[in-house]
Amino acid sequence: MANQVVILAVVVIVTLVNFMMWSGTNYGSNVSSSARLNSIPSVISFANLSKRSLTEIENNMQEIKQKLESEMDILKALKLGQQGPGESFEAHFEKMKNFSISQVALRKRTLASIYNKEQYWLLYGALGPEVFCPEKVRVGTVGDGGKWVCNPWKTPKDSVMISLGLNNLITFEEEWQKITNNVNVLYGYDAAEQSEVTKKTYATIRGTSKKATISVGTDAAKFRYTIEDLMKESNITNVEILKIDIEGAELTCLIPFLEKFQVCQIYLEAHGGAKEHADLLRQIAHLNYRIFSYEINGYAMEACEYSFIHESCVDKYGAMRIANFLDFKA
Repeated sequence: MANQVVILAVVVIVTLVNFMMWSGTNYGSNVSSSARLNSIPSVISFANLSKRSLTEIENNMQEIKQKLESEMDILKALKLGQQGPGESFEAHFEKMKNFSISQVALRKRTLASIYNKEQYWLLYGALGPEVFCPEKVRVGTVGDGGKWVCNPWKTPKDSVMISLGLNNLITFEEEWQKITNNVNVLYGYDAAEQSEVTKKTYATIRGTSKKATISVGTDAAKFRYTIEDLMKESNITNVEILKIDIEGAELTCLIPFLEKFQVCQIYLEAHGGAKEHADLLRQIAHLNYRIFSYEINGYAMEACEYSFIHESCVDKYGAMRIANFLDFKA
């Protein structure tokens, strides 16, 4: 019985080797069949076949199987990459862009028609990216706390990131600084005092935190501050990244700040009814910010993550303009 298994194993191995040689001559690979054969480990010495253990044969078969699977993956990639004239990425992008432009009027009409807090189907159904970011990634946890960002590796060294609403959850900031090699100086604010663990961890990633409730006016005795006054207090003159999760205060506090200060990217969790979302998005768009991602909160329709990039920063972060529709008329 053991001899039969060994013989069967030899037949399978020879078949796999022949298939690999055949694939090299029939799928347009640049590697010759002889080179492929030489790259395969010496599997079995037929003269010493009886001395080979079944375990060793199985291990060698597994190695060949892995090489074959790797080869097939390469072949699939080559097939997918065989694009003819006029089928370049640029050509495909232009088709997508033109199609998106043709939808602008309908999207604007739909957003403008929202008149109450319950019409989320109109709000979310009318949204889409106005800018395409090839290096868009989700930074932070896979759940609440993660944000979709555009090419964090292009962020200027020592630029400022302001986080409004830490809530003792700084996984976003930790991962951001890790993948960018601590490129930003961080300033974080929250209505509640952060734990000592959070403060210490935040400090190790170039962060400074403060107890502050974001408000339309400043009252230091009550720990209430405008975003602008927090900047002045820390001698901040320019903000590269603005991350916001302040449980509804964004509806009254964000626009006055953006009317005075330009930010390259905004990661905003908005709260409220569909009409409130639509109005806020329109106001942000009128200040030349373009949406490149949105993610509805899985727990509640009234909360949604929006990611924006300013028109002046699109090229800087390697993004591409598609079509503008959030600047609709109310």
